[in-house]
Amino acid sequence: MSSPEKNLRTLLGPSAFSADGYLGTDPRTPEEIIEEDKAEMTRLGVTKDKIGAALRDLYVKAERAMGNQLKISETVTVCHDEARGQIPSPYPGDGVFPKGRVKLTNSASKQTLLITPLSIHLIEKHGFFQGKGSKYRIEPETAARFVKELPGAK
Repeated sequence: MSSPEKNLRTLLGPSAFSADGYLGTDPRTPEEIIEEDKAEMTRLGVTKDKIGAALRDLYVKAERAMGNQLKISETVTVCHDEARGQIPSPYPGDGVFPKGRVKLTNSASKQTLLITPLSIHLIEKHGFFQGKGSKYRIEPETAARFVKELPGAK
């Protein structure tokens, strides 16, 4: 493992700020995770920008509902859980992000996603959906399915 790979693995691993880290139980390198998720998005016909923008929009709508469940479409609901404090990005220089989270639920597929401002940022800026087994791992296929079921999606 090269020095930059080792450094990124250290940054994304467990820490005082992120407890279990961002890699979960995934044996792949961060670079492999990013490349494989990018290939999956290409196969699905979506981009990290489209997924990030849709998740950001859902997060804002849920946050404005102030803890109440909000129906987004016939099958998708969102609910925001507020948490105090901030968490720094594991990537140096990216800043800090609020700790709140939003739970997206698709009643038809029985799938859920947990999204945070940091997870949205990691997708948008780095194409990093986190490692398998990570609490906040967002599978590109699941995210794409949510995005495609939103009103106005093409």
